[in-house]
Amino acid sequence: METILTEVTRVCYDECMSLHPPKHISSIEGLGLNTVKQLEFKNDNNAIGTEVWGKLEKSWSESGTIIADEGYNWVTQWEVGRPYIITKFLDENGELVGVYCDISRPVERIQGGFTFDDLYLDVWMVSGQEPVILDEDELKEAVEAGYITQAEADQAMQVALALVDELKTRAEILEFS
Repeated sequence: METILTEVTRVCYDECMSLHPPKHISSIEGLGLNTVKQLEFKNDNNAIGTEVWGKLEKSWSESGTIIADEGYNWVTQWEVGRPYIITKFLDENGELVGVYCDISRPVERIQGGFTFDDLYLDVWMVSGQEPVILDEDELKEAVEAGYITQAEADQAMQVALALVDELKTRAEILEFS
């Protein structure tokens, strides 16, 4: 059976990206809309999630870099207590195209997987380039709207800055699969 991401789904996704309370994200549901998902537990508190993309009507890009298309693979490290998750984007040949870090409230263990509340900030790194922090404006708006506290926003920024430094200096941070 062939599944194609429709324009209706993309419109809903775009509308859902406006300011909102922190999104509750689960390893069971995964990060991608049109993927085959698998979760491999390393131990009770750590797992690697993989999501292989099916056919899309149009590839999905982040800052001009294609991150999702047929055969692309997202590999995510889930670890209880961490205030972020790291996802590596691999193309159809298994080559790293980018790394995306979702800054969050600490990852929690749930029945069959993991969950976290996204705190707006993200760190994005195109393969071979410097990492950058995304969505600082959303973080500020979320504080102003009362969705998160200033203390949570400050902590999220500290985590993002630390991840930028780690991505620049510690290649081993990406050694998971």
